[in-house]
Parts: sequence; C-alpha cells; structure tokens
Amino acid sequence: MMPNLPVCRIRRADVNDFTAVRVFYHQLIDDMVNLPYHPMWDKEGHPSDAYLRSAIEGGELLLAECGTEIAGAVIVNHAANEGYRSVSWKVDAAEGEFSIIHAFGVSTRFQGRGIGSCMMRYIIDHARAAGEKALRLDVIDFNRPVEKMYLKAGFYKCCEIELYYPEVDWQLFHMYELAL
Repeated sequence: MMPNLPVCRIRRADVNDFTAVRVFYHQLIDDMVNLPYHPMWDKEGHPSDAYLRSAIEGGELLLAECGTEIAGAVIVNHAANEGYRSVSWKVDAAEGEFSIIHAFGVSTRFQGRGIGSCMMRYIIDHARAAGEKALRLDVIDFNRPVEKMYLKAGFYKCCEIELYYPEVDWQLFHMYELAL
C-alpha cells in the first residue's frame, strides 16, 4: 500500500520558482544518471537554465506540488523539433493546433504514486479547453517507464524515428500523439 500523499496541485511556474525548478531538474538528473532509462539530460545541456527561464517566462512550465515540494515539472508549448514534420500523425493539425510536451519529469521520491498521471490529466484538460486538436511528444528510445504512462493516458505511438537534438546528437525516438 502506498503512503498517503499530501494534496497535489498543479500550477504554472513563475519567475520566483526558477531556483527551485533548477534544483528539481538537477536532483532528478542525479537520481537517474545510472538508471537504464535515463533520458540523457544533464546539468550543462538539457534542460538548460536558459530553456527553463524561457519556459517559465512564457508561462509554459507547469509544476506539480505535493505539500511544499515540487513533485513534478513539465513544459508544454508549440515548439516542435524539425523532425516532427516527417511524422505521419493521425490527427490533421496545423502548427498552433497542437501542443508538444517537453522535459516531463517526476521526482524519484514521488514516482509510482500517480503524480505523472495527474499532471497528464491536467495537460489534456487544458489543451482540450484551449481548442487544441492534439498533444504530441517524443521519447528517447530507452525511456520505457514514461512510455507506459503516455500509453495509459491514451497516447498512440505513431512511429520511431531518429531526431537530432544538440544535447544528445542523433538518437532514436518514439513519437506519440493524443487526439483531443
């Protein structure tokens, strides 16, 4: 039986959250570095300070808080990797009609307790309310635990393709979409 969790709330990060967000991602990187499903994030590359600041300033970074702790964080915006254009998506959606999920992370202290699913429901509900047609994302080949959560949330695996990101070079990614 899982221990009772404090009430989890989800909110947009603000500029005052930057240091706590950075600590959250750095701790997650430290906790996952030796795990076989590490997403290849690192403190100097991704998610970078500039990326996090930009997402916070743009109102794109969401936090899941349990009590006073950040239990999870995610960036949701319209910025797609160039390789997204070559995917045969199920939903016919023009740019601006779908959102992309980036840097989705749940603290290792809170993993397996439904925080990720709670965050995903929040993202889906808000995308629907905004009139979006789809949510899209990519998962690096070996990050199986997060793939299970996306499938449980209703995402469809469209394909596997190689994408280039400066932080990881060319890697195989699994491409997912959720029709809204």
